Amino acid sequence: MEQRDVLSLDSVDRIRGYVKHKYVHLPKEKHAEIVADAIVKIIERQLPPFEQELRQKLCNELIKQVVVREQRPVSLDDIDHACEQLASQDVEARQLWREWRLDHGIDEVIAERTWLDKLTKQLQQLYQSKRLRKSLLYAVGCLLIVLIAYFVKPVEQPKEADSIPIVEQTSTIEQESLPFNELPALYQYEQIDIDKLKSFLESRESKLADEPYFSTIIATAKEFNLSVVLLFAITGQEQGFVHREHEQAEEIANNPFNVFHSWKDYNTTIEDSTAIAARTLVNLSKDRPEDIEPIVWINRKYAEDPNWSKGVTSIFQTITNYINN
Repeated sequence: MEQRDVLSLDSVDRIRGYVKHKYVHLPKEKHAEIVADAIVKIIERQLPPFEQELRQKLCNELIKQVVVREQRPVSLDDIDHACEQLASQDVEARQLWREWRLDHGIDEVIAERTWLDKLTKQLQQLYQSKRLRKSLLYAVGCLLIVLIAYFVKPVEQPKEADSIPIVEQTSTIEQESLPFNELPALYQYEQIDIDKLKSFLESRESKLADEPYFSTIIATAKEFNLSVVLLFAITGQEQGFVHREHEQAEEIANNPFNVFHSWKDYNTTIEDSTAIAARTLVNLSKDRPEDIEPIVWINRKYAEDPNWSKGVTSIFQTITNYINN
């Protein structure tokens, strides 16, 4: 099941730490006010486009019930439940809520959970039946026969010509372990010349060529089966690869993808922002019509600028050409 957290407790702690460090001269009461405002902004960005009064009610309910009382992450499911409680009586709000559910695949997730629950129950019932116990005994017996045959009969060593190079074996295993997403192969993970990528970033005086930024973005790309070049291309479009000489380079490098609107509104860690950006790309790439380019399809929700996709695509090609030449 995909991660559906909108606001994790770790994110709240990071916001508190950031505010405490940056606004050390302000009183604690003001710290609490700034933190609360940041939390509200993060949650509000994920809500359906209701009227402001209803959005405020939803935010207050989610913070009071989930963050404060239950002390757990706020998820899309929590927002969906809160909308059902507060917006279902308003015709216009109900329609906006339905559209929001479609955009976020809520019904699909519920159907998937229902299916998994049914399957789990069926397996439990089957396990308790005599038929399964007999089947397990039969399977164990077959396994014992196979093991006996394996140890009794000498195992022939493969000929040198038939052996598979270690590099190819490793590559195959890694490829099989990568998670599935709906992006075309061009934008999925593959090993590239890391030295040339770093050289490209150095030529732009990019802060992201330094650690921990460089390795973190590469590791996260592999974790989500995304092109390393694609992630760096987005940082190029969003923040010009974060020039080292920028007076706020350290803060910008924490969120060079501008997740949750911008690095100013959500200043976190490179690990957190890269994971959020990667998860967003995977989610937004779903259900793409065949006649629409992947980055254009992602553009519809990732960025307000309609030319964002053109910039990302151009930078992606520039980096690719640099690495391959």
